Amino acid sequence: MNVIDAARIRRTAITNELARVNGAKVTTGPFAGMVLLPDIAWGDGDLPPRLLGCYEEELHPAVAKAIARAPKAVVNIGAAEGYYAVGMARALPQSRVLAFEINERGQGICRRAADANQVGDRVVVGGKCDVDTLRQVLTQNERPLLIVDCEGDELTLLDPAQNPAILKCDMIIECHDFINARITPTLRERFFYSHEVELVTEGPRDPNRFAALRRWSSLDRWLAVNENRPCTMNWLVCWPR
Repeated sequence: MNVIDAARIRRTAITNELARVNGAKVTTGPFAGMVLLPDIAWGDGDLPPRLLGCYEEELHPAVAKAIARAPKAVVNIGAAEGYYAVGMARALPQSRVLAFEINERGQGICRRAADANQVGDRVVVGGKCDVDTLRQVLTQNERPLLIVDCEGDELTLLDPAQNPAILKCDMIIECHDFINARITPTLRERFFYSHEVELVTEGPRDPNRFAALRRWSSLDRWLAVNENRPCTMNWLVCWPR
C-alpha cells in the first residue's frame, strides 16, 4: 500500500470518529449546526474539515458579510454535496437557493442534505449552469449572491459582456489557476471598476485549536484539517460599488 492510499484509509477513520463524536454536525464557523451526510460526490468530500468547521475558513469573513447583506437569492454554481447551498439556506431563512451541480450523484446528495437540514423547500437543485442558464437566473432574481466553484469555467461563465447583470451581484469565486493561470488576474481586471474586489489566498490551519483533536497524533490532526488542494488556492470576493 502506498502513502496516498494509506492516508485515504486513515482519513475515512477520522471522518467516522468526528461524526460519531459530534453527531455528524458542523461544530464551528458560519454553518455551525448543519447536518452533513456521509455520502460524497467528489474526492472524499472534505468531510473532516467541514465537520470541524474550518473548511475554506479564509472565506468566513466574506460569508458573514454576504449573510449580513441578506440577498433574496443565492446561486451556488458547483454545489457538490451542498455544503454552501444548504449552509446559506440555513443562514438565510428568507432566501431561495439555486444549486447547480454537473454530477448527478452530487445533485441527489445536495437534495437529501437540504431535506436533512429542513431547508429542502428553499433549495432548488439543477445540473450544469452555462452562460444562458445564468442569464435566465439573473433575469429572474435581482442581485443574487453568486458562490462559484466551477472547476476552471470561471472566465467563460462570469462574463459581463454576456450577462451584464453580473455587475450588480455579490460574488465569491474560487479561482482554479492550476487549470488556467490567467483566471485570477483576468477576473480582477474584469471587475475592477464595477466591484470592490478582494483577493483571498489559502492560508494555514491550526489543528491544535480543536479540543476534539488534541489527543490525536500529529499526522491524524493534520489529516483532519487537510483540504487536498493541488496548489495554493485563490478566491475573489466581489462587492458591487
